[in-house]
Amino acid sequence: MQDFTQRISIVVRRDIEPWQVTNTIGHIAAYLGNKIGDKLLTGESFTTKDGVTLPRNSQYPIIVLSADEKLHSLLAEVQKSGFLYVAYIKNMIDEIDDAKLEVTVTSLDLSDLDILGIGIFGPNETVKSITKPLKLWK
Repeated sequence: MQDFTQRISIVVRRDIEPWQVTNTIGHIAAYLGNKIGDKLLTGESFTTKDGVTLPRNSQYPIIVLSADEKLHSLLAEVQKSGFLYVAYIKNMIDEIDDAKLEVTVTSLDLSDLDILGIGIFGPNETVKSITKPLKLWK
């Protein structure tokens, strides 16, 4: 049975390149799915009438929203909520070596980071209220 009491919302800046949008969504979804773990799925798979096994998808709604502005204020609100979250920054695309990325990130203030997207997992109604001003990605 699916759980509609919680949701995953992924907020992505509208002004980035299409490949950056998909990269941002992919990394955010992978991080949240990994952290949510076993409770992400209601079971291992579905089996078709002819015996083909298909893996199940997330039991939680996953909503992708767009933002026209910088995401620093949204990140501050999400951090206050205490919910599971991840911020995906442009440096994560630019620097493929985590050791170098760590040096870069630790040398900058949060306000200097270019946040491309934020993923949030938490109670459905509360996450909806945090993201209410944002529009569905179209």
